[in-house]
Amino acid sequence: MLLNSYYFIFFFVVLFFVYYIFGKTTKIQNLLLLAGSYIFYSSWSWNFLLLLILSTSVTFFIGNKIKKSEGKAKTYWLRGGVFLVLIQLLYFKYFNFFIENFNEMLKVFGCRDQLDLLKIIFPIGISFYSFRMIGYLLDIKNNKLKELPSILDYSVFVAYFPCIIAGPIDKALPFLNSLKIKREFSAPQFTDGLRQILWGVFKKLVVADNIATITTPLFESYDKLNGSALFIGAVLYFIQLYSDFSGYTDMAIGLSKLLGIKIQPNFNYPLFAQNVADYWRRWHISLTSWLTEYVFTPLSIQFRDYDKYGLIMAIIINFLVVGFWHGAEWHYIFHGLVSGIMFIPIIWKGKMNKKVKSQNNIIPTKEELKNIPVTFVMFTLLMVLFFSTDMKMAISYYKEIFSLSFFRLSDYQFKKEIALLIMFTLSIEWIGRGKEYGIKELFLHNNRLIRWGFYYVLVFLVFLFYIAPKGFIYAQF
Repeated sequence: MLLNSYYFIFFFVVLFFVYYIFGKTTKIQNLLLLAGSYIFYSSWSWNFLLLLILSTSVTFFIGNKIKKSEGKAKTYWLRGGVFLVLIQLLYFKYFNFFIENFNEMLKVFGCRDQLDLLKIIFPIGISFYSFRMIGYLLDIKNNKLKELPSILDYSVFVAYFPCIIAGPIDKALPFLNSLKIKREFSAPQFTDGLRQILWGVFKKLVVADNIATITTPLFESYDKLNGSALFIGAVLYFIQLYSDFSGYTDMAIGLSKLLGIKIQPNFNYPLFAQNVADYWRRWHISLTSWLTEYVFTPLSIQFRDYDKYGLIMAIIINFLVVGFWHGAEWHYIFHGLVSGIMFIPIIWKGKMNKKVKSQNNIIPTKEELKNIPVTFVMFTLLMVLFFSTDMKMAISYYKEIFSLSFFRLSDYQFKKEIALLIMFTLSIEWIGRGKEYGIKELFLHNNRLIRWGFYYVLVFLVFLFYIAPKGFIYAQF
């Protein structure tokens, strides 16, 4: 059941009315949220719903043990809980990867016997809810959660349906606190939520899905195209991925607003980032902040005696985890490695923690005109490692981009209307940057005719460019 499907609209409308009409107490509302989340998840797989419930129960039990334990016992319970979550993730997501590479090693030593791969079906959302569980256990160990939640509230936190497929990966404390308060229907919040959903639907259905009609066949015939065509393909994929993922996030946050629950943002206009560090502060914020808190910061403390070298080691390990988290493929691991290496110049200059000041004016500053295109091209090239199916494709793709064929006119036909849609979307996002989402305050203070006319144009474009719904790219992670 995709967020952009008719089934989901029907499911959500029913849940919304039941939630506010019959949700007389916080407990009933949370029960309805949990029932809705389990129905949503079971639409993908009943079997994996049982796995989700089992994981939730085990980590809730271990969380209670961590809270009640003292000294070393607390650490042992934490390690046991994290191990159980990771072993589940490793089995479903990485087991065959290890077997494949073990078989490759056997070949090197001349051994003909090979281990058989297992037929493993990947449970959707497991990377996202696993990180929620681990963060919860660590927060109890570090006393960030002074009060343990009920099993009901914790289950909602793990399985919350707007986030379980593709995030954001919320921190436990703010989310659990929001479940303690009875949610009342609020007209301003409802309107704000609908507006954010509209912008998310537009980015997903109009921009991302239509760009996919270009990038999918282009990547299938990449070995027959010249460098300029491949570079344009990489640019388009970068915008497609952003529109797809941030569109999903806007829909998830908007839906959650309708239910009276605030979840954390995941994007802050990353296409307008001005350097490497600035980009990672704006892209997939919930994952990067999770890793910063639970991986990078402990490592940088561990390696602090090595000064800048220690910081470089910590950031590279951190981004290797990012790469590995995305998938059991070498091109994802290299994507993480290169992302970490890209930080070395700014770490060396001592500028890693220096935040970029943004004026948010319509006319870009000289610094923005200089920095944004450079950063955009750097991450466009990095994106090749992300969308490639394997390292062979990535190397071939790079070789063609960095050949003389890059200076020839593209030998692939691109649709002009999609270029116009991209320009329209980026213009709206440029004007709206600094706000929670692109159209949050756009025309909000103009008269009703202009404001509603603009919303009508967006809806019209959604129907005009509507094609068969496609899955969200990040749902595969």
